[in-house]
Amino acid sequence: MDAKSRKLRRMQLDQLLVQNFNMGIPETPTGGWIRAIRQALGMNYEVLGKRLGVSKQTAHQLERAESNGAITINRMRIAADALECDLVVLLVPRQPLAEIVLQRAIEASTNQVQRVSHSMAMEQQYVSRDRINQMVDDRVAEMIENGDQKIWE
Repeated sequence: MDAKSRKLRRMQLDQLLVQNFNMGIPETPTGGWIRAIRQALGMNYEVLGKRLGVSKQTAHQLERAESNGAITINRMRIAADALECDLVVLLVPRQPLAEIVLQRAIEASTNQVQRVSHSMAMEQQYVSRDRINQMVDDRVAEMIENGDQKIWE
């Protein structure tokens, strides 16, 4: 994927996430979503188990597995269907994707330029602070343009 396509994709995803999650992501209820929805529907373990094709004990174990973070996405999907719900699995960036890429590029390029300027200083070839900053800026632009994987190291 070229630089323009990557940039466009980041912008599209950021916009999609802003539109759909501008009020934030709800916190998982105590005991998990399966329990919260089952109880809100007035469904006991026996009924949930029948809808899942398992025993009430297994239905309870499924609920506990979600609460403990030990449930698979497939098992959550099956439970959601039994509760007449849809399962949505989504990764939501903590900040806009473009900002993540920029921050990582700044960090990586700063480290690279500092190593080079340190080596040059050891050889009595000093580089001004302004020149170092310009080198960092140039390297950031290059890393983003090229999709340099060193950003993620």
